[in-house]
Amino acid sequence: MKKLVVFGIALFTLINFISCTSTPKKEVAEVLDSPKIDQRSVGKPIIEEKVIMANFGTFWNYYKVNIKFFEDFVPFDTAGKIIEKANFLKTLTTGEYYPLLITSKDSLINYKLMKIPAKAPENAGAYMRQDSKSALAHYVMEGKPIPAFDFSDVNGKHYSSTSTKGKIVLFKCWFINCGACILEMPQLNRMVQKYKDRDDILFISLASDPKKPLQAFLKKTQFDYATVPNLAKYMENELKVPAYPHHFLINKQGLLVKAVGEAGDVEMLLERELKK
Repeated sequence: MKKLVVFGIALFTLINFISCTSTPKKEVAEVLDSPKIDQRSVGKPIIEEKVIMANFGTFWNYYKVNIKFFEDFVPFDTAGKIIEKANFLKTLTTGEYYPLLITSKDSLINYKLMKIPAKAPENAGAYMRQDSKSALAHYVMEGKPIPAFDFSDVNGKHYSSTSTKGKIVLFKCWFINCGACILEMPQLNRMVQKYKDRDDILFISLASDPKKPLQAFLKKTQFDYATVPNLAKYMENELKVPAYPHHFLINKQGLLVKAVGEAGDVEMLLERELKK
């Protein structure tokens, strides 16, 4: 039985699978008491809390549109002091806070920790706990070697941590019965076609399904990534995939650049990487 769930397809199913793990109260107190890093002033809310917390739909829409933990952002604690990004995310894993988008005097994204109100929509805290746990795990992985891999796709082509060095690698994590995973395939196919003349970019999809069902699926549905079967354990245990689909951008040195959930975000990150 799958432990992970699909973003955008069954929100309340996701909540039913959310982990109950939380950060100890002592850790939270330490985070909120972190010293000020600089003198940047805290801005005003771009969207008022009463609008965000009107119901779970408005909370979900606010979160999906405005919260991008993979981006560089300025994190503020509840008192308006800047704290480290890791501490900001760790605090969110308690499920007691949410990130409030606030105004900035420059182009940087600013988020402030806000206590989830007592009359908040049901499951808002549980969702925050789950998503921030994933964001923290991937933030810690950034700039480090991607977990070692050695596998072959459904056509027999071999890929490994060693053989892919010197190339930019994009992993898409998915499974056949994931509606959102299939929905984004045309967009990903366009990205592959855009860079089809680049031999320094590899598009590899990691699937949890066995080889034969994948081959049957790919005969009916065009997907231009190379597809590797039977990788549920690698995705869950090594890549810490929180939900499907999920994407990982790996640089030419084999280091994780970013992990994101949206096809549009990974395409944007690829464009950034190519400009470096």
